[in-house]
Amino acid sequence: MLSRIVTAAFAALYLSAPAVVAAQSVPSPAATSSNGPLERAVDQLFARWAEPNSPGAVVAVLQDGKIIYSQGYGAANLEYGVPNTPATVFHLASVSKQFTAFAIHLLAHEGKLSLDDDVRKYVPKLHDFGKLITIRQLLHHTSGVRDQWNLLALAGWRLDDEITDDDVARLLFQQTELNFAPGDQFLYSNSGYTLLAMVVKQVSGQTLPEFAKERIFEPLGMSHTHFQDKYSMIVKDRAYSYARQPDGKYQYIALTYSTVGPSSLFSTVGDLARWDENFYTGDVGGVTLLAEMQQKGKLNNGKNINYASGLSIGKYRGLRTVEHAGGDAAYRTNILRFPDQHFSVVILANAGDLNPAALSFKIADLYLKELLEPAPDKPTLDDKPEVAVDPKILDAYVGDYELRPGFIISISKDNDHLVTRATGQPSFPMYAVSNTAFRLRVVPAEIVFDEVASGGTAQNAVLHQNGANLPLKRITISKPAADRLKAYEGHYYSAELGVIYDVFLREDVLIVHTPRGDLDLQPVGVDAFSTGFPIGNLKFVCADDGKCNAMSIDDGRVKQLRFDKTSLDPIGSKSAQ
Repeated sequence: MLSRIVTAAFAALYLSAPAVVAAQSVPSPAATSSNGPLERAVDQLFARWAEPNSPGAVVAVLQDGKIIYSQGYGAANLEYGVPNTPATVFHLASVSKQFTAFAIHLLAHEGKLSLDDDVRKYVPKLHDFGKLITIRQLLHHTSGVRDQWNLLALAGWRLDDEITDDDVARLLFQQTELNFAPGDQFLYSNSGYTLLAMVVKQVSGQTLPEFAKERIFEPLGMSHTHFQDKYSMIVKDRAYSYARQPDGKYQYIALTYSTVGPSSLFSTVGDLARWDENFYTGDVGGVTLLAEMQQKGKLNNGKNINYASGLSIGKYRGLRTVEHAGGDAAYRTNILRFPDQHFSVVILANAGDLNPAALSFKIADLYLKELLEPAPDKPTLDDKPEVAVDPKILDAYVGDYELRPGFIISISKDNDHLVTRATGQPSFPMYAVSNTAFRLRVVPAEIVFDEVASGGTAQNAVLHQNGANLPLKRITISKPAADRLKAYEGHYYSAELGVIYDVFLREDVLIVHTPRGDLDLQPVGVDAFSTGFPIGNLKFVCADDGKCNAMSIDDGRVKQLRFDKTSLDPIGSKSAQ
């Protein structure tokens, strides 16, 4: 799960002096060896990023406690042409969570806390929601606590502002409602791991970076690994992150987190090989602790979820897997382990259009070919050339398509190509690979429309992404009457965010003015609207007499965030100008 805000269907997630590593013991990733057919097949998977003018990745393949292959692709720094190598240090994003969870389990095994303790025992400033929130629920994302990145964006922060632990804490302590009752659901929440970092500090007397260095990294010999609680720290051999733009060019994406717990771990593939091997040896923590850390969470109804303590537990083609991915700025990371085969793949990337999770499984397909069950049939997004389509054919596809209630994919036409815009996202151009199939360049996704007769319109389509086939159905969105739109106007205040949103009409279009600008509201139901980042879905609360006195926001990881209509006129509001 990428720890950045994702509201969308389009998720997210060149050889340059490559460094090659042969089979070896985990401690050193610096030896070289010639490539065999498996290694050449791995190289081919990364070919599009293996150029000096492209960001890329570093991969390590681990077998029986040894790095059997490791290689860097593309550049760690495009400005200076520094190549990615196995020694390159990457920001790990949400892969960090398993280390925070490990710190909590260490303290639990020492009897310094219980996983079933109320988190407010250690973080008393957290609001008393009237329901017990346990440390275990924070570990498993079943606490109901709203996600911090979404909250920050809704409060007007940019995610390239410097964000500190204190900034996040203040916002979390202002929350008076949960997404759901603790234990009722699973919903990924980075806030839970920020709270866990607070617990580590309260119980141990050390910050998470200090505790992890002393109790995890130094004992395992992870000399290139650290939690970074100040974004401006100098990191030797660091990779910088770059996102691919609609025109195909890459752009530097800054990362200014000065907060730890859910993210902000820096490491190398060599250090992570040591971490991976500890799950077998238990040299640090012990095998009992490592087994407990991999126990799946359980909901109040007794149903097990596939998430453990910073780890996703699953199966792939008949084999057990333990995995976690991460994504912040344009960093993309993944650790995939097949515990019964003592086999793992580590991919650390600084190219935002690279999908480490998908590539990890493709590498497993190569090395574990003889052990895997037959692969299920899935749509492929292998490269296809762009084709020209008659603009008249494109007219049949223009319209709004519902993926799920409140989530709309709108298709428009710009000259001779289609443009797509999903709820909560900017518009992206698409290119045709057939008369009915269209792809995005920014992420591996394809929309295939039904064939229609001349002069007709497509009623259905299918979104192919991440191996899934997601049906889309054309809908007609009716615009509310003018008097209803007028009833929505006003200033709305959220005490949990400490901000005012201004809702007003401009040329018969309903607009919401947020601390970071204006967003058009697109009707999707009765008193319900969708819009771009960071809001997602917005619903007005109206009485029978037609008066609307509140609204609530649901952007996926923040639910039922209430704004009450107020007479206050915010500075910078449209009505005040």
